Amino acid sequence: MKTHVHKEKRAWWLSHEAFLTLQELADQQGLQIAAFLEVISRELALQRFSEEQRARIKAEAEQIAAERETSTS
Repeated sequence: MKTHVHKEKRAWWLSHEAFLTLQELADQQGLQIAAFLEVISRELALQRFSEEQRARIKAEAEQIAAERETSTS
């Protein structure tokens, strides 16, 4: 049982440490964490996806946003 508690504390600490790292990096950029993660995601997508794949992803995201907007109206 004691080992289990130790593992949970370690997992929590690593999670918290990762959060603090993201928070510091976002602060250095002058961004909120969510905006910082969005920028990082876009940069990774630019590196990994072809122009065609990015266009499909963007179109799908716009469609989802439009559906959300119409469902809340």
